[in-house]
Amino acid sequence: MLQQALRAIALGSALVAASLQVIDAEELCSLVPSSYAAAKITYPDAAFALNELEKYSIATWYSDRNGDYTATLNELVAKCSESSRLSLVVYGIPNKDCEAGYSSSGDTVKNSADYVAFLSTLTNTVGNRKALYVLEPDAVGLLAKEGGCGEAAGYRDNLKIAVKQLSENPNAEIYLDIGYWMLQWPDNLSRVVSVLKELASAGNIKGVTINTSNYRSNAELATLCTNFQNAVGSTAYHCIVDTSRNYNAPSSAEWCNVRSAGIGLPPTSNTGYSNLDYFMWIKPPGESDGECTDGSHSSEAMQGPAAG
Repeated sequence: MLQQALRAIALGSALVAASLQVIDAEELCSLVPSSYAAAKITYPDAAFALNELEKYSIATWYSDRNGDYTATLNELVAKCSESSRLSLVVYGIPNKDCEAGYSSSGDTVKNSADYVAFLSTLTNTVGNRKALYVLEPDAVGLLAKEGGCGEAAGYRDNLKIAVKQLSENPNAEIYLDIGYWMLQWPDNLSRVVSVLKELASAGNIKGVTINTSNYRSNAELATLCTNFQNAVGSTAYHCIVDTSRNYNAPSSAEWCNVRSAGIGLPPTSNTGYSNLDYFMWIKPPGESDGECTDGSHSSEAMQGPAAG
């Protein structure tokens, strides 16, 4: 059953990708996700779809969970021309994913000193090259939400460290990652804005990324970005939308390997929305959210391999 589901995903992925135009793909530069090579061997029927997806810029995850992250970074810098903008997700904050804990296994960054060293490797390797940083998925949401675990996990101070270090590069564009749901309600939105303004005092923040690994439509997200700008009281901050799986608007609140999901518009700065700077593929298309079998999920969730 799992293989049938994967074949369906692969076919849908290829058909969607084949219908897309590459728009300004050269301005964002990244590596092919390391998971794709193994996936082609394990699921050979999906290889043709993955080969198609590799033609597009999928953000490279710089994470302490990804084995030799220094080698990954060196490979990225060597591959990408000086005129391109490196596309990176920074995911190394200590105590990451403090609420669910699904993404905490394999961590090597355990404290703030480790985090400074992790970030220094990044900034020293990138230097003053053009870079787009998606900073610490879920961290701001877990810090800002009422009763969230981010404060006790040390996210506030560590995010300040990250913003400060990444801002040393004058050609870096830094976007804080925020769950779209934190922009839906006024109380949550006000807490997000408070955190944003505090973190902005540590360096240069260009905006926020929303919809990471999620399914909301571009139109809905552009409206949420407007709500965010109104709450900040300025249009200076813009948004990035993860379109890696939002081709179909969601039919439920399910988030785990949703059956109806499809790959959305490709990475580009030509979004058609004045407040959306980029569409990006932040979540590598096709990667599993996890097994999705713990009983908390709806019939919309497909069983899958472990996350990643």
